Amino acid sequence: MVGQTADRPGPTRRHLLAAGLLGTVAAATGACAKPAGSVAAQALPAGDDLVFGASLELTGNGAIAGTGQERGLRIAQDILNANGVTVGNSIRKIQLNIRDNGSDPVAAAAIAQQFINAKVAGIIGGGLAGTTIAMAKIAEQHGIPLVSTSAADAVIAPAANHRFIFKLGPNAADVATLLRTALDREGSTTPLTKIGVLAGANEHGDAGLEAVRAMLNATNRKLTGVERLADGAQGYQAQADRIVAGAPDAVIIWAVSPASGLAARALRAAKFTRTLLFDSGAASEESLSADNRAAMADSYVVGPQILSGNPVAVNTPNAVAQRDFFDRYSRAHGTFSGLSVFGADALNLLASAAGRAGATTPLRIRNELESAPFDGLAGSYVFSTADHGGMEPDALALFQLQRNGGWLQLA
Repeated sequence: MVGQTADRPGPTRRHLLAAGLLGTVAAATGACAKPAGSVAAQALPAGDDLVFGASLELTGNGAIAGTGQERGLRIAQDILNANGVTVGNSIRKIQLNIRDNGSDPVAAAAIAQQFINAKVAGIIGGGLAGTTIAMAKIAEQHGIPLVSTSAADAVIAPAANHRFIFKLGPNAADVATLLRTALDREGSTTPLTKIGVLAGANEHGDAGLEAVRAMLNATNRKLTGVERLADGAQGYQAQADRIVAGAPDAVIIWAVSPASGLAARALRAAKFTRTLLFDSGAASEESLSADNRAAMADSYVVGPQILSGNPVAVNTPNAVAQRDFFDRYSRAHGTFSGLSVFGADALNLLASAAGRAGATTPLRIRNELESAPFDGLAGSYVFSTADHGGMEPDALALFQLQRNGGWLQLA
């Protein structure tokens, strides 16, 4: 079952403003980058391939995110290569060098150096904060743009030391805002005032815990306990038992699949029957597996709006692209991953920057990433010299995981 939508809000002023800016950029880009099938494009010679490296977590504790993002990358590559990318006065094909970093920061750093030695125009990955931070040190030193599919705020901080590093995953504060909406919604009759938190024992969890603390303080809610979820663990029963002992009204789980599902199952095994809430790390097909769905049914998850399925109104180029991507991914893999879109967006963003720059030099691509908004599959991205991530908050939505396996969009 694909997702459903309930009470979907209309576009906000910020969304309309961004759409206007992005429409202008799209029109300008389209004017100088015609499809390869057109007369103008056919007159352009074929240039050398536009080469990007992708270091992803295809094995190890980040494999669910990494595999989804690899699949997204492959779909985006096929779509781009159908017509090619106009760069200057030539048509380029996209060449992807995808490597498995094994969810290991040391291996990720070594792969990043290999990509640089091979003269790639940009690097994609990783889906985990630890691998991204390791790669960022190498990419920044050599002046190569790195587009991270991670959501951890730490991968781009401080901005002055990360001029070539860009993050696509949602910012923790924006996710926490929607979790507040879920707490208010679920507690409309009997307020949910006592909250427990299970957070990944990594930079992703650090950002989430900080954002949740701020949200709870702002809403006069009490934090009953915090437990950290070690990467790669096979279960979290001891942490769940301690959280449940604090008698919370609800528990927030801030971790990337599969840790999020394992934590939910541990809480249910500890006889916790009340509300569960998840950050965007749980917006994967893993959450829809039979075991996880039994533990996570009726819980709240924050994710990109594309998770709900096809757009309600397919009347813009971006809505058409979202529908096409969702359909391609679902047909090929039987279900949809909300994490896959960040892989596709990373490649589309780098290719678009090269096209606008009319060059494949890393510095020109970096400058273009920062110079104009980008309307991606997950939502809008607006980078600036002071801020290199992540997606705009209007692109996020609150979902409820249905017992039959679908995602119901709430807000």
